[in-house]
Amino acid sequence: MFIRSIASPEWLEQYYSRGVFPGFRVLLDTFVTSWFPIPLVYLFIPFLLFSVGKGLFKWSRSQSRGKGLRAIAGLLNFTGWTIGLFLLMWGFNYGRQPVEERIGIQPKGLALSSLQTIIRQEAGVLANLRAKIPQSDTLALHSEHFPKNMEEQLRQALEEVLDYYNYPTVGNVRGRIIEPKGILLRISTAGIYFPWTGEGHIDAGLIHLQRPYTMTHELAHGYGFGDEGSCSFWAYLAAFKVTDPALEYAIRLGYWRSLAVHWVRADSVSYHRFRAQLPKGIIADLTAINENIAAYPDIFPNARNAAYDTYLKAQGIAEGLQNYGRVINLVEAWRVTEGEDIFE
Repeated sequence: MFIRSIASPEWLEQYYSRGVFPGFRVLLDTFVTSWFPIPLVYLFIPFLLFSVGKGLFKWSRSQSRGKGLRAIAGLLNFTGWTIGLFLLMWGFNYGRQPVEERIGIQPKGLALSSLQTIIRQEAGVLANLRAKIPQSDTLALHSEHFPKNMEEQLRQALEEVLDYYNYPTVGNVRGRIIEPKGILLRISTAGIYFPWTGEGHIDAGLIHLQRPYTMTHELAHGYGFGDEGSCSFWAYLAAFKVTDPALEYAIRLGYWRSLAVHWVRADSVSYHRFRAQLPKGIIADLTAINENIAAYPDIFPNARNAAYDTYLKAQGIAEGLQNYGRVINLVEAWRVTEGEDIFE
């Protein structure tokens, strides 16, 4: 934690994110995640609970002050190892150089009118993309429209984008689907990356329309990016490298929804007037996503938001939960500086 507090972004970028971290990535993917048949988190969480419970049990049964202090020391020791491994295996990536500095773009805030223009333009792109999906109609897309090897295609597309911008892509980050349905959605989270296992996870409750954008976001965490906006940015760019039209459409629809939420908050009446004019297929997709989200209501949303906001700020993400919205400024700055034709 002391190293994290004094290390500069440039130092962390060069020596950790491009040096130490890829070594952990190779070790985990080569000897553990590549062959293990189930998400390692299924073993990690029980081990964590057992270790903590064992320490608390020893402390409660201790008959002397010495034994009680040893039990407390054991818990502190375990906590120290947990935090230390978190930082060493992945957490230092929070302090690396910002993506915009490395690739030469300048994110700026956008006025609502500009967002509305982008939303309208993106809606036209979505309509064209959806028309290319085999057997698509005016009903919401479902599992049969998406490839069985979605994880592999998304990982390959993401790696091609990161390679283009000279980021290391060693290893083979896994994107796992975890059960039971709603285990993450009920805490306002669709996916999560576990540094101690090196795997990204998405909730099994997500319908297939939601999975590509979320899974690619979690895979980006696995390749060494901590802040949420950067991971969503890389997920969006991966859409230009995927070859399956349903995957490209779903990723760009995920980004479109992150744009649309700002319009809804600012002027819901004009947004819903615009939404009603969208192609029937897109409306059906948006409705299916909203209905699925509503099926998993939050449990203690305020507590979750406060905890995660505090966590992000503790990792150096000053804006906390608002970091998720940074993807819009990154994408639009990239669009101005680089342009979508760059990957053609």
